[in-house]
Formats: sequence, C-alpha cells, structure tokens
Amino acid sequence: MAQGIAINHVNSDRSATANGQLPTQNTDAKASTHVCLSPVLTAGNGKAFAKTSAYLIMVSGGIPGTMFRLAEQAASFGRAADCTHHVHDITVSRFHATFTIDPGGEICVGDEASTNGTFVNGVRLAARKPVLLQDGDRIQLGTTVILKLVRLEPHDEEFQREMFERTVRDTLTGLYNRAYFLNQIRALSDRNAILGLGLAVLMLDVDNFKRVNDVYGHPAGDFVLKEVAAVLRESTRGEDLVARYGGEEFVIALPVASLPPAAARAERIKTSLARRPIRVSTDEICVTASVGVAFNPPDQANNEDSLILTADRALYQAKSAGRNRVVLATLPAFGSAQTASSESLSAV
Repeated sequence: MAQGIAINHVNSDRSATANGQLPTQNTDAKASTHVCLSPVLTAGNGKAFAKTSAYLIMVSGGIPGTMFRLAEQAASFGRAADCTHHVHDITVSRFHATFTIDPGGEICVGDEASTNGTFVNGVRLAARKPVLLQDGDRIQLGTTVILKLVRLEPHDEEFQREMFERTVRDTLTGLYNRAYFLNQIRALSDRNAILGLGLAVLMLDVDNFKRVNDVYGHPAGDFVLKEVAAVLRESTRGEDLVARYGGEEFVIALPVASLPPAAARAERIKTSLARRPIRVSTDEICVTASVGVAFNPPDQANNEDSLILTADRALYQAKSAGRNRVVLATLPAFGSAQTASSESLSAV
C-alpha cells in the first residue's frame, strides 16, 4: 500500500455527517468575504426603502471587481499599510488620495500631493483640492489603478459581491484561489510589520494523491480535497490567508512573531489531517500531507516571492524525506532591488 493512505472497510449505512461530508461552501464565517450589511430604512411616510451604499469598484490595477465601501468618513487610499484601503502598486504613493462623504451623501476625492497623480475621468487633480464625484466616474491612482464609483442598492450589492467571490474563490474547495493569495500576501505582510509581526508561509501537499484518483476515481479525489480544505479552515484564524495553490497543493500565510508558532501550527494541521477519517465509496481512508514552512521576521525586509519559494523548497524536502512531515526552512538573504522600468515611476 502506498505510504500516506490507510484504508479500512466500513459499513455502507453511515450517515452523511459521519461520512465527513462537507456542508455547503462558505457557510463558516472565516470562509466568507464580508463586505457590508444592506440595511433597509423607513421613510417619513412609514414606507420601507432600500438604502444605497457607495462603493469604489476595482476596474484595473488589482483584482477586478474588488469592492471598497465608502462610509460617512474619510477613506484614504495608498501603499501605506495604515491607509483605510491598502493598494500595493509601485506607482501609487504611500498616502495617495482621500475620499469623503458628507451627511448629504455627496462624495469628494482629493489628491494628497501624490507623485504620479490622481485623475478623475482622465483629468489630473490639483494637490489637496478635492473635487465632487458623480456616479460612474472613473478615478485613476498613479498609472495603473482605476476605480469606478457606483451606488448599489441591496440586491445589486449582493450580486456584485457574489460576482467578486467567484473571481477570488476556488470553485471546488471554497478557499481563496492562487491569484487572490498572491495579490493579498504583500498587503498582509505590510500590515504585520506595523504590528511588529513577521510572516510565515506554509506550503502543504497531499501525499500520494494520485493513488486516490487511480483507485477511487476523480470524484473521490475531489472529495478528499474538500476534506483537506475543511481541516485548514478548522486550523486557521480569521487573520490568516488560506488558499488552494493548485492541484493538491495548498498555501497558508500566517501573521506570527517567530518561527516556533508557525511550526506548531504546521504540525497541528498535519496531525489533524492524518487523524481525520474520510469515507470514499465503501472504504474509510486516512490521508496525510507534507508541509514546508518558511518565516520572514519582522525586522527583515519583505520579499514575499522569496518566502513562497523557500516554503516550496522545504515542502519538497519533506516529500523526499518520507512524506507526512514538516520541514522548516531558513529564509535566504535577499535584496529589494527593482527593475529600471519600475524605478522610473516609483512613488514615495
């Protein structure tokens, strides 16, 4: 029998709950991407009416469809992690632009003396001279980030949110997809630095997964991946970033102060998965996983690409060493040099 998969025959009348079947995707709080509530107000005549909410929708320069809600207060956009909305684009300044809504619902945008400018419908704004916006206006930050101002009623708001979920979620497991993980990990790392935390990346790969597909078929393999996703949800916190990286490989970004807590979390995930009985057809199988862990301390310059690569190399060391184990890696030294084309537009 291949290592990493243990099989025991069980009775066929086990309930769906005992089978370890997953509930409907995204029913847990951590798996839901919360954007806002949709209140219904009452007019003076006693009739109910839906309150519209103001949003900036990402058109380009990030994940299309990303929703930034504008509340009745100032909302700042920029590369700085302590901005209201963090935008990681090299042509966007640390504090680039500020949006405000007055009690009457009118929305203004002001440029905060950014390096590469704020534009409304193609016209560059003067620094610190806010202008009034209209629904449908396009606001450009720097050279690539374009946002569209929209007001959404509850039904439109829900539709927009569902469409965005489809772009960032893996359809099989309900976890975030690889593209969203790579888009968000840098912002997570920057926020950690403000809190004095480092960032750990865990790369996890299901051991001998091909055997599951070969013996039981691809539908069974899909069910196993859903069970792995369930273990990851149960073993992570709301501030962690969890995604399906591709195939039977998963990735987790953890805000932690040091390497030992990340190592402990990896061991806990590995153990929880190995102890989880998964029923496939008339068999109960036990699936294991190998995990590679890399950590970037808070006092070291961020390089998320190097962090992911280091964790991936540690994962393959775990595979080579016999599977069903955790391997910790030391992040190599690296620089933060940029390409010449990027430097020419780099914002401050």
